[in-house]
Amino acid sequence: MAETSSILKFIPICYSMNDESDPYFIKILVPKNESLWRRIAESQIVKLEIGTYRPSSAAFKGIDISVDIASKSTPERSIKTSSGLAGFLAKVPITLGYQVIENPIPENPAHAIIKGKIRRGHARTIAKACQWVIEPRFT
Repeated sequence: MAETSSILKFIPICYSMNDESDPYFIKILVPKNESLWRRIAESQIVKLEIGTYRPSSAAFKGIDISVDIASKSTPERSIKTSSGLAGFLAKVPITLGYQVIENPIPENPAHAIIKGKIRRGHARTIAKACQWVIEPRFT
């Protein structure tokens, strides 16, 4: 019996969802039909000829882009101090070959990442797929 007790000491009691170097890391993929939200800064907004606005591709360029999973947040929690909040389906980056991975953090349980370095053309495709969840406010 004492032998069994000592073995149980080595069973992990928690799993990391943020650190792929953690041997107990669990990658949870976001389904294609899930809505994602991205905060958009005023400098990341393009004015269209018809008098409307859309996020620029700059909002989606980079590595491991942060997004919120819409079903786990509210627009008010997600926008914080940004100019606008844009939404798109996870199938957009997934169809382009990226994984969308849940990545909850203490201050934001809805946090996820679009994994990898997003190429220019792909960033433009994602930007054009967006709809405003909260229209941009300009200062």
